[in-house]
Amino acid sequence: MNLIENRWLPVVRADGSRERICPAELTSRMEDNPVVALDLPRPDFHGAAIQWLIGLLQSVLPPEDEEAWRAWLDTPPTPERLATLLAPVADCFSLDGEGPRFMQDFDQNMAQVPVHIGALLIDAPGEQTVKDGKDLFQKRGSVNGLCPSCSGLALFTLQTNAPSGGAGHRTSLRGGGPLSTLVMPDPRSSPSLWGLLWWNVLDRDAFMGRWGHQPDEMKRAFCWLSPTRTSEQEQKITPEDAHPAMVYWAMPRRIRLEWAGRLPGICDLCGQKTERLTTRYYTRPYGMNATDWEHPLTPHYQDSKQGWLPVHPQPGGIGYRHWLGWVVAKENTRVARVVQAARQRNRRLRMPLLVWAFGYDMDNMKARCWYEARMPLITLEEPGRTLLAGLAEHLVGGATLVKGGLSGALRNAWFETRPGQKIKGDYSSSIAQSFWEGTEADFYRLLWRFADLCQGSDLDKLAGEKAAIQQEWHGRLCQVALHLFDQWATRGALEFENPGRIARAYHLLRKQLYGAPLRKSLGLPVDEDLISKQKGKKK
Repeated sequence: MNLIENRWLPVVRADGSRERICPAELTSRMEDNPVVALDLPRPDFHGAAIQWLIGLLQSVLPPEDEEAWRAWLDTPPTPERLATLLAPVADCFSLDGEGPRFMQDFDQNMAQVPVHIGALLIDAPGEQTVKDGKDLFQKRGSVNGLCPSCSGLALFTLQTNAPSGGAGHRTSLRGGGPLSTLVMPDPRSSPSLWGLLWWNVLDRDAFMGRWGHQPDEMKRAFCWLSPTRTSEQEQKITPEDAHPAMVYWAMPRRIRLEWAGRLPGICDLCGQKTERLTTRYYTRPYGMNATDWEHPLTPHYQDSKQGWLPVHPQPGGIGYRHWLGWVVAKENTRVARVVQAARQRNRRLRMPLLVWAFGYDMDNMKARCWYEARMPLITLEEPGRTLLAGLAEHLVGGATLVKGGLSGALRNAWFETRPGQKIKGDYSSSIAQSFWEGTEADFYRLLWRFADLCQGSDLDKLAGEKAAIQQEWHGRLCQVALHLFDQWATRGALEFENPGRIARAYHLLRKQLYGAPLRKSLGLPVDEDLISKQKGKKK
């Protein structure tokens, strides 16, 4: 199968119909029934396929400048034009055959002990997990054969997200389970898949630098076309000694899929009938070891010892507490390059845009969870942007304090503990999730309210409006925290409840909610008389 020439991408059109297309057909029927989304069986496949398409467009068809980018946003190229432009690299994207294979090791004779095809999936149970009989949620043997479409996606998903896999099994260019933040038009205003992809493509100079973009030059980015650059001696590949487009095509894992003639059957992931099932693959350690790369789709943070590092999802999910660092940037953080570019572009276009954040929360080789969320990309000129960022920092800082206070109060209501004693088990993650979800809509509502004021008002008169928003947020935080305390504190069996302990925990929570530290964190003035009055209120 050839990923450029064959119709292998499952998509959904505006009228709800489903079909399979080749990449050049992304812009087919744009006037009456455009492609609006991919139709894939797993969320990690969805995220990987979107990045594959962005990488393809960025590598092969980077716009000459911002005017050229805008021209294709307004009037996408026809399928015929796309097919012509992609044709020179079609031979680089064969999934099978005797020559170089897409995202597979260059060595055609690397066969060793075959590996079951299900192990290609990131969340598949590992060898030790299966041996110990601990595959409780992801069962062994549930994926025994993949169609060419799903096997290609599984391969790319692993290479672009590769977690640590034991000695010599390298992580992805961004580390194991990286976070991706993509810019997307609000589906209510611009539903086409092309719009999502094109907003994440940088102009040629911004992306390519000194490198050209001719097909022969571009092929240097496709690592599978030449002997594998291995890392038995910890050899590293840095941006200085590789094509910049390799950022999308790095191959940390040495893998070759086995295609044993014609093996018809039904794919265990998508359920499609196929004439060629893949049931196993071969692998070796010490694939590419790419370091010091800054991926255009990922935010970064500054480490005092290692410099700028890619962000990875953490337990607890993705929410508005991440908005400032991943969409706007704060101290020691850097938003993804595509988000930076979108903010600049949107100063003129003024389109409603979102940032789609997604990725695996990995614990070394174990996939703990897949997270994704959408956040607004608010475009403001200075000094409005700085004022909005400052407001968001106050709101999130206050919410973080309240979340901690709520968790502590519920711990005190549930358990009789000594000072400094730790409670075994995870009792707080569900509390935190309920709190973040209960306050998220109001956070974005207040941000938009302030942003609208920044655009249409005298900035010198915004202090009073900002204080009003901070005060309203304080009230909402207190309301949600007290409601959740009431909801969670008495959830257990009546005979195990301690009314006195619950009452003491409740009054301690009120003291924190209306105390000076929280008001200072929110940027509100500290009124000692008001604080004393609010603390004294009885349940």
